[in-house]
Amino acid sequence: MCVLNKVSDMSHTTRLLSRKEKNRFGFFLFGGATFLVCIIFIVNLLRCNIDTDGLSWMYFVPTALGHASLFALVLWLFLYFPFSFIFKNYKVPTTIFVVFAIVLQTLLILDGMVFYLYKFHINGFVVNLVFHAGKENFVFDVKLYLKFATLIIFAVVLPNLLVLWMSKKWSHRLQKKKIAAISIFLALCVLFSHLGHAVASACRQTSIQKSATALPYFFPLTMNRLLIKMGIAKQDEFDRLDYDVPTSDIAYPIRPIVTGDSIPNYNILLIVIDSWASRTFDSITTPNIYRMAMQNQYFSNHTSASFGTRENIFSIFFGLSFTYETEFIVTKKSPLLIDQLNNRNYAIQAFPSAPLPSPPFHEILFKKAPHVNSRTDGRTPFDRDQRITQLAIEYMDEQQKTGKPFFNFVFYDLPHAIAIPKEYLRFQPTWTEANYMALNNQLDPAPFLNLYRSCVYQTDYQIGILLDYVESNDLMDNTVVIITGDHGKEFNENGKNYWGHGSNYSKYQIRVPLIWYEPSIEKNKTFSHITTHYDIAPTLMKRYLGVDNPTFDYSMGYDLYDTADRYPHVVGDHVKYGFVFENVIVTTNHLGSMLVTDKQLNDLPRNAVDVKELQKAIEKKNMFFKK
Repeated sequence: MCVLNKVSDMSHTTRLLSRKEKNRFGFFLFGGATFLVCIIFIVNLLRCNIDTDGLSWMYFVPTALGHASLFALVLWLFLYFPFSFIFKNYKVPTTIFVVFAIVLQTLLILDGMVFYLYKFHINGFVVNLVFHAGKENFVFDVKLYLKFATLIIFAVVLPNLLVLWMSKKWSHRLQKKKIAAISIFLALCVLFSHLGHAVASACRQTSIQKSATALPYFFPLTMNRLLIKMGIAKQDEFDRLDYDVPTSDIAYPIRPIVTGDSIPNYNILLIVIDSWASRTFDSITTPNIYRMAMQNQYFSNHTSASFGTRENIFSIFFGLSFTYETEFIVTKKSPLLIDQLNNRNYAIQAFPSAPLPSPPFHEILFKKAPHVNSRTDGRTPFDRDQRITQLAIEYMDEQQKTGKPFFNFVFYDLPHAIAIPKEYLRFQPTWTEANYMALNNQLDPAPFLNLYRSCVYQTDYQIGILLDYVESNDLMDNTVVIITGDHGKEFNENGKNYWGHGSNYSKYQIRVPLIWYEPSIEKNKTFSHITTHYDIAPTLMKRYLGVDNPTFDYSMGYDLYDTADRYPHVVGDHVKYGFVFENVIVTTNHLGSMLVTDKQLNDLPRNAVDVKELQKAIEKKNMFFKK
C-alpha cells in the first residue's frame, strides 16, 4: 500500500512538472514574440521619417516593448494557454501560437508600410477597400508580391523559427523568479507608456507625442486636468479651445433655399481625375485639358478639401467639409446640389472608373437619384477609363434625343492606380510598374513620376475624346464643362518622404487644377485667387440652378469668381482634420493632439498660429451645427 502511494505521488509530480515545463515553454514563446514585435515597431519608427530626439527614444523603446507585450499576451492567452491544457502534446499549442505570431507580425509590417507612406494605420476603412474594392482601387505587380514574401520570410518566419529553437533549448532554465521579474518589468513598461505620454501631452513635448503615433492601436491616457492641478502643466488660452461639437444636430441649409426661374438650363459635365498632381498640368502631359484651359477659364490656385477621394467627392457635391459625413448619414440628408438638379428636371448620371465609396456614402450623394451608377465593369483601371468615356458619350447622346438637360459626372481613376500597359509608357526614364517598397527619401522620383505622367496622359486622351464629342455635337452652346482632380499626389516634393496622398495637407496633396467652361463667360482667362472644392456646388447652384441664397446658407464656399480670402481653409475628416492658413498648417491626429507646421511641413511652435484665427477656423468648421 505504501509503494502504491509512492507511485501515485511520483505520477502526480511528473504530471505537474510536465505542465510547468509547458508553461515555461509558452512564456519563452511569449517573450520571443514580444521582442520581435517590439523590433518591428522600432524599425517602423526609423523608416517613417518622424522627427525624433533622445528624449523621444527614451520614451519609445520601453513603450514599444510594453505595447508589444500586449499583442503577445493576447496570443498567449487565447492561442497557447488554453490549448496547453486541452492537448497533452506541447507541439499543438506551440504550432498554433507560432503560426498566429507570424500572421500578426506580417500584419504589423504591412501596417508599418501603410503608415510609412500615408501616416495612418490600417483601419476599418482600409480593410473595407481591400476586401470590397481592392482589385479595382489598388493594382500591384507580381514582383511586388514576391519582394514582400521574401521580406516576410527573412524578417518574420525565420526569426520565429529561431525563437522556437531557443525555446526548446533554454526554456527549462526559466524559474519563477525570472518569470515574475520579466512580467513586472513589462507591466511597468505599459504603465510608463501611458503616464509618460500623459505628461508629454500636458507639457507639449511633441517629439514624444509624434513617436507614439507610429504604434498601431495605441491609445494612451491623457490626464491634463490632474497634471494641471498638480502644477506639472499649465493651462493657457490655446488649450482651452473646444474642438468637440456638443450636438449632432445640423442646420443644412441654415435658411430655406429660395430660387428664381430666369436662368438657362445648361447641361453640366463634371469631369474629375483621381489623384491629379497639379505639376502634371501642362501642354505636354495634358495637351487636351491644357488647350481647353487656355481657350476658356483656368483657376490656377485651386485647393481640394482633403487628401482623400471620399472626402473630396463629398465636398464637391455638398460644398461642406467631410467632418459632417457622420451627421449626414444619420439624418439621411441629400446634397442640395442634387436636390436642385432634380427640381429642375435634370437627368443625373455618374460614370466612375473606380467604384464610388461603398454605401452608405454612395446613398448619401445620390439618395434622390437612385439609378446612378456606382461602379463600371472592366478588368483594369486602363480598361475602365476607356469604358466610362464611351458610356458617358452614349449617355449624352441619349439625353440629346430626350431634350432634358443632363448632369454627367465622369470620374477617371488611372492616375490613382498608376498601372498602365507597357506599350503606353510615354515619358522616360520610367518604371514599368509602381514599386511602393522602393520608395524612400533618397530615391530619385523621376522614373516613378514619369510612370504616373504616362497614366495622366492617357486620362487626358480619354477626356479629349469627351471634349471632341461635346464640340462636334453642338453641345458647347448649352453645356457647362468642369475639369478638376479630387486631390493631388505627392512625389516627395517636400523632401520629407511623403509619397502619394493621404498623409499631409501641403499643396502637393491638396492643390489641383480647375478648368471651367460656360458658353456666356469670358474666354481665355486665368484666375490666380484662391478657390476651393467648397466653391463648386454653390457656383453651380447660384449661376445655373437659380438659387438666390447667400452661399454661406448652404456651403462653406463662395462663388468661384469671388476673390474673397478663403483662409482659414478647413480640410480633412472627422478623425484627422486640420486648418490651412496663409502660412501655417494645423493638423490633428488620431490621438487628438495637434501639429503646427509651415507650408513645407517644417515644425513650428504652437503659438505660430494666432488663437483668434484658430477659433475662427473652428467656428467655420462647425458653422452648420445648430447653435
